[in-house]
Amino acid sequence: MRSSWLNGPSDITVVELDDPHILEPGDVIVDISYATICGSDLWAYRGLIPRPPGSTGHEFIGVIRSVGAEVTSLVPGDSVIAPFMYSDGTCYECRHGMHSLCAQGGLWGKGGSGAHAEQIRVPHAEATLVLLPWPAAEIDENLARKLLPLTDVYATGTHGVFLAGVSAGDTVVVIGDGAVGISAASAATRENAGRVVLIGEQDARLAIARSFGVETLQVSRDESAVERFLDVNNGVLADRVVECVGMQAAFDSALELVRPGGSLGFVGVPHGVEPVSPMRIFNKGMHVAGGTAPARKYLPQLVAAVAEGTLDPSPLIDRVVPLSEVAHGFAAMHTGDALKVLLDIRR
Repeated sequence: MRSSWLNGPSDITVVELDDPHILEPGDVIVDISYATICGSDLWAYRGLIPRPPGSTGHEFIGVIRSVGAEVTSLVPGDSVIAPFMYSDGTCYECRHGMHSLCAQGGLWGKGGSGAHAEQIRVPHAEATLVLLPWPAAEIDENLARKLLPLTDVYATGTHGVFLAGVSAGDTVVVIGDGAVGISAASAATRENAGRVVLIGEQDARLAIARSFGVETLQVSRDESAVERFLDVNNGVLADRVVECVGMQAAFDSALELVRPGGSLGFVGVPHGVEPVSPMRIFNKGMHVAGGTAPARKYLPQLVAAVAEGTLDPSPLIDRVVPLSEVAHGFAAMHTGDALKVLLDIRR
């Protein structure tokens, strides 16, 4: 089968690998139809985190090719979508909606095969995969653009809103104009927040956010996000803040933007962020929560929303390339020419 292969920073190619096989009775093999490149894939591509050579990708939809002996609820030919992590579905964490903390779980493309490939082995398949209500023949590029964001970025944005405790009528600030930030702002509107303001810097990305019906506030790096928000919100801080960047300046702004007694949910993976003094939280009486999103928890409801026509995250994907051009997809996201790239694995 064809698969992406990251040789080192800024060096990604397509190679031929052996087809995957059933190894455990709970496995299935999936023929991948479409996959996406995630912003987190860029950390290794940019050389910011160490990574041995290997395949990439953790967001995919496809069709089941074969199933293990103990798999009963999935059959060859089923259309499925996968969260960005697999999990066993039986442990305490999974049973309490914390699939991303499953001790038997893992991330595709980390210590194993990635999803930028023609096929993939799915462990704990019945607990991990979600059946799609469309047959394979109906899943074209347009539908794939609606579904693929659910596997990671939209689920992560939704989790940020959950961690922040957003409820009807709240004033919500989302920090970050990447795919996760835009997703979080959209998810906050779906919770009937009273006002949702996404703070970002790039014109094109803010325009995408506005296509979701989200209010945006453009703030340059030499401006104070807190002062700019207070200017547009009558001097009042936000009830809830969702931080989707993971860098020091964004995290500092997030803490400052929360009103006394408010809350902060952070899903931007912290990179180089200094420890926070407990008194900084204590003196505000604020609630702070963060963590990796349990995408499997959110996938069924998000897929249903797409099927019902009440959710369309396709604007998050602004470029489509064949698997053979995966290197161009990575380069486009690295330079900011693309927000999120869809890979047509069949080409």
